Amino acid sequence: MPNPIIRSQTVSIGDLLRLGSFQPARVQRDYCWTEHQQAGLLDDLIASFGEFGLDPEVEPDASDANEPSTDTPFDMSDYDRELELTAPYTFVGTVVLHPAGERFDIYDGLQRVTTFTVVLAVLRDMMEAEKNHPVHSLLSTESGIWRLNLQMKHNTLESDILAHGRTTKRHRPHPLLTDASERLRECVTVARGKFAGWSAKRLSAFTAFLSEAVLVTVTRISDRRTAAKAFVSINSGGLPLKPEEIVKGQLIDLSSTMPNADEAARTILFAWNSMQEELGKQRFDDFLRSVDFIERRQPQSTDYAIQLMEFIRRYYPGQQGYRWATETLIHYLAAFKWIHESNEQEWAVGVHASLRRLQLLKWDQWRAYAMLVRMKSRPADLDKRIDILDRACFALTVSTPDARRCAEMIGKRIERFAKGTFGKQAGLLFSPAQHERLVRHLNSPITEGGRRSTIMRWIEAAAHGDRVPRYIIDTHSSIEHCYPRNPQNNWLAFENGLEINQLATLREMTGNLCVLPQDELGNAPFEEKRKAYARFKAKFANEIAKTKFWTPDAVRYRTKKLTEMTLAFLALEVSGS
Repeated sequence: MPNPIIRSQTVSIGDLLRLGSFQPARVQRDYCWTEHQQAGLLDDLIASFGEFGLDPEVEPDASDANEPSTDTPFDMSDYDRELELTAPYTFVGTVVLHPAGERFDIYDGLQRVTTFTVVLAVLRDMMEAEKNHPVHSLLSTESGIWRLNLQMKHNTLESDILAHGRTTKRHRPHPLLTDASERLRECVTVARGKFAGWSAKRLSAFTAFLSEAVLVTVTRISDRRTAAKAFVSINSGGLPLKPEEIVKGQLIDLSSTMPNADEAARTILFAWNSMQEELGKQRFDDFLRSVDFIERRQPQSTDYAIQLMEFIRRYYPGQQGYRWATETLIHYLAAFKWIHESNEQEWAVGVHASLRRLQLLKWDQWRAYAMLVRMKSRPADLDKRIDILDRACFALTVSTPDARRCAEMIGKRIERFAKGTFGKQAGLLFSPAQHERLVRHLNSPITEGGRRSTIMRWIEAAAHGDRVPRYIIDTHSSIEHCYPRNPQNNWLAFENGLEINQLATLREMTGNLCVLPQDELGNAPFEEKRKAYARFKAKFANEIAKTKFWTPDAVRYRTKKLTEMTLAFLALEVSGS
């Protein structure tokens, strides 16, 4: 008998938004997703977009195919893309709705619906979409009512995001801004950072992918109290299945076909539990991701653990799977531990200085390449190769902000290196266009917080050469804006004659930034900051302390000098030039 109260259906995000208009249920929290969750969702979607072959622009293979093999090949199974093909859809969870007059109350899924709304507004503005473009129907009804109304003290969503063209403009300070308002503005910055440099064609294809191929289960509950109980049930019960648990169970299952299945399972379990205990939760997840990338060489989504086990089951059956779990994984573990062995030391010296810089990169497929370099290289080649990998990966990070494309390039290089070819610049070639992007990005404001932190920390670490201090990677350190975000009345001389957009640009230039070993100094005038900078044991802060007056010209000059220093340190070889 059909249930008259609860009805569920799996639909696309586009179909969900076109159901009508929405507002948060009273039990819902304000928008609270941070940059970490926003970027995580987008990274996963961009990875799926590429995996399904929907990206109309594929980065050419930036590798030196003519470089001869110099190493012994690494025993690695070939990746058969045809076997990995899947239906071109991705699933992002459940939304619980309750009809409430002219709108639906969202009882579960508000954070995702809000994030998708912001992302679609950013895509609309970056595409400069005409009025007849389908993206407009995802943001407002035919009568012009916005699909999502967050009912905020400051109407940040409507005024700063949904208004046509607004996400391309600077956001002004406002006395009524709440934490939720700041998170919404942050989401705009994250999305714009992810789509930086995309063509209109690629933006349009990704918009269509979001609208048509991203699926969600919509549960409509006509009874308000039942909807509230569903909210409590969904958000208070159960524990998510962790990636390491997925892999462990299936690894043990590999031994089921062996004659001594019980003993083999105990051996696998002992090895697995020992690795988990030794590394701890976060490092073990990093390790597992690196192993997956060496084996599959594909951009990773949240289901990477399941994909890894499908791969192992297919390519390492029976006894081979047992050896992989009890021998190959141990070799991988030794390489992973080597990468991190100087993490707690005050100074990382020599090859570990390069590894400390690499650990600043937000896309972590470099770690898989570094592990393979450690496992395959002769001692005489190791330090030089890691140094080359460090510089090449940073250049790739700055010139190619798209983490998925970085992963694709590194995956191809791991494939070639496994067959015996390391090549110049870790096999990565930089075209004149990539080099031009690198220079342009170093000379441009860095608006995305995570990217700002990566670039500034790496540049300051590079200035230390082969002896990098720990404060560069310390979680207590921060990226300091010399001319601050909220200058109040302390910086009137600096601001004299400049518009808000010009000031916002100067504030995020590399020349206005440095790493401080402790929390930032806030909005203090420059004279106070100078004295504090001089006391810190921080290279760039000490250099800024030697400047008597902080002016827009000082920011521009320092940006130019930092760019020149970075390019000299990278010493890139540009193809075709």
